Amino acid sequence: MIVLFLLLMMFEGVEAGAGAPTTRPFADDLVAAQIGDLPIILSAPHGGQRAVPDVPVRRGVGVRQFVTQRDNNTAELTRLIGAKLSARLSAKPFTIVAEFERKYIDANRAPENAYESTAAKAYYEAYHRALADSAEKLRRQWGFGIWFDIHGQTADSESIYRGTNNRKSVTALEQRSGIAALIGPRSVLGQMQAQGYKVLPELDEQGREKQYTGGYTTQVYGSHRGTKIDVMQLELGGNLRKKATLDRTAEDLAQAIAIFAKEYLPLLPARR
Repeated sequence: MIVLFLLLMMFEGVEAGAGAPTTRPFADDLVAAQIGDLPIILSAPHGGQRAVPDVPVRRGVGVRQFVTQRDNNTAELTRLIGAKLSARLSAKPFTIVAEFERKYIDANRAPENAYESTAAKAYYEAYHRALADSAEKLRRQWGFGIWFDIHGQTADSESIYRGTNNRKSVTALEQRSGIAALIGPRSVLGQMQAQGYKVLPELDEQGREKQYTGGYTTQVYGSHRGTKIDVMQLELGGNLRKKATLDRTAEDLAQAIAIFAKEYLPLLPARR
């Protein structure tokens, strides 16, 4: 009986101490992941608001471009896009959201720069396990797909910046469908520009990404690495992420992604 109780304590995360026992979350509890029915992944690494048990705030000693600030409303925006896309296409995208706050763990960094406490490792790995599992499920069912990593930026409050490591992380998309799939009228960014959004860099073949070129997610999971999944980081300005405008931004992005999907992605419900 004593052994059984100790095992239950281990697996349920019950801490011994004075007063009533407290339950600690598993690492997976701070990662929200939805399995999809579409060859589309949405992720948000910097929108979480929850503290991480036994993990101190990062100090960033020796880390380049160190940031602890949360990308406000990007978790909410990602979920809204997913819900609106589901309504448009009658199927769900894969959705992965880091619920932990960036000041404890930066999920869009390599491990050596993402966290400083060994207690944080399991949470970081839970997020990337959810990303990798989603990518593998997508590949097995459709062969290829698209992935949008949702971020917030402060350089231009009205703009959407594209980050693809200067088109490297969407190599397969361009090889398969041409440059129009990235910057043409039925591309996601082309649709957003047509709806009145300012898109940077300019939608032409010479438009180089300078300020927001794409982070760890695009670099590791993009199609230039042979993953067959094209990854695009979308950096949205503050005015596009305000509570008053969040629903409109999500609706417009969902519409743009749906139009792109029907043009460039395989095996959508409408084509089956």
